[in-house]
Amino acid sequence: MFDSLPLEIRSERQILPDPFTTAPTPEMLAARAHFSVPAGFVGRAAVMIENLGSHVLASFCLEQTASGMAASYRDLSEALLWPALQLDEVPNMNFINGHGQQGASRAILQTLLDEYPVKPYFQGGREIQWRKGQLCRAFAESMTDPAMRLLAEHNRNPKGALIGLGEWWCGASPAHEMRFDGTFYAPRACTKFLYAWLVDGVPHEEALPLVTEETIPHIPVLYEDRDVIVVNKPTRLSSVPGIRETISCMSVLERTKGQLFVVHRLDLDTSGVIAFARNTRALAALNEAFRSDLVMKRYVARLDGSVRADRGTITLPLSVNRLDRPRQCVLSESAGGKACATDYEVISRTSTCGRATTLVNLYPATGRTHQLRVHCAHAEGLGCPIDGDPFYSRLGLEGESADTRLCLHAAELTLPHPASGEILHIEAPQDFPDF
Repeated sequence: MFDSLPLEIRSERQILPDPFTTAPTPEMLAARAHFSVPAGFVGRAAVMIENLGSHVLASFCLEQTASGMAASYRDLSEALLWPALQLDEVPNMNFINGHGQQGASRAILQTLLDEYPVKPYFQGGREIQWRKGQLCRAFAESMTDPAMRLLAEHNRNPKGALIGLGEWWCGASPAHEMRFDGTFYAPRACTKFLYAWLVDGVPHEEALPLVTEETIPHIPVLYEDRDVIVVNKPTRLSSVPGIRETISCMSVLERTKGQLFVVHRLDLDTSGVIAFARNTRALAALNEAFRSDLVMKRYVARLDGSVRADRGTITLPLSVNRLDRPRQCVLSESAGGKACATDYEVISRTSTCGRATTLVNLYPATGRTHQLRVHCAHAEGLGCPIDGDPFYSRLGLEGESADTRLCLHAAELTLPHPASGEILHIEAPQDFPDF
């Protein structure tokens, strides 16, 4: 379904922001407010904004959620959610990129499949075939994604400068996910390759690092000796260097402290107490302490909503969402999910900017990716997402704006000193902004 709507808005934008990492533009928010989603529709609604000079044109596309999704995550399986495909099962559609170059979907996909090595079936070939089948499934899903369909339509028939592209969720959340009606979320990660092909030749912004040489934040040192250094990592600073975030907490500290070794990590958006070893002997001792469950971590989170019980334990099993990494989903252990456990206790129930919020302590017994975020947000967990979470909250991608943040803070770390064995108990108070 395609639909277009002129909006009496003047914009100075002439370039497309990155739809995966930036908050929706004011033009996109206005377009969402003017678009009427069909009654009973559940799925993704996408909007594309083209600048016509005197006004902007908003175009819309819908993708209904897959049929057969169960009412409970317990009835789902990997085979139902992510069935593998062969290349000849992928629809062969023609696309045009921003340079006007044409390409068939199977030919574009074949360039990815060709990167896999050829191996005998029982010597790695079976695993490669499975991965190729998953890649074919992911590419086929990207072809139906409503934002990608709008981008492809723009390339076929551009009406103005493309200045906005994004998606919001409509209706109830799938049982294994955490999505809220009317919230902008990034397009599925599986669309990134097709997006890169389609946007080639279209003026667009690349995904920019959050921290540059000009914006390196202050990193408070909480404890330091010859074996270990413990700091209070700011939010939106990566723990260690990555592909996009080349400047990290570790790399900044190494400029003045010398070589450091990774002991544990915090998510980029999570602030708080993090420790680094200063030599290999300390690293070995700290790694053993983590393996032997001698380390205690306490997180503080501000949740969007009111938690009913004062304390309890959440045991929802987690699995990576294969079409939307690094997002996680809830999946039973029999279907491939991994066991997880989080203890929680309510600190206070209050109001933030007119919204009911709850401040909680979180104690993870396991360390799965996004465990605390999912255990708080899922309907069978606390049912209250962590405030400001761009992946799982009601704020969604709007949480990427400068005046918000993920309200999750590693507040306390207790561990044996790697040399003396003395118990180190280090705390850093949270400081969440109101938004």
